[in-house]
Amino acid sequence: MDIFNRNGERNPDDHFSNLMFSRKAEPEQEESRVDYMQLMESVETLMGLYSQYKPTIEKINLNPLIAKFLKKE
Repeated sequence: MDIFNRNGERNPDDHFSNLMFSRKAEPEQEESRVDYMQLMESVETLMGLYSQYKPTIEKINLNPLIAKFLKKE
């Protein structure tokens, strides 16, 4: 938009206006398709792995380490 041109049209040869007021190209919206069966299988796998390693995670007891980073001074 040329600041001296009140009709809002941009002159393609006006380098200053193109540099300062260029419009960003809007990203194209892609239609996403989700395979819900694959998603549920992945969630089931992750939950199975979590339940398998849960005792080990509880033995490590990371609470003091996490509390150290979250501690407000």
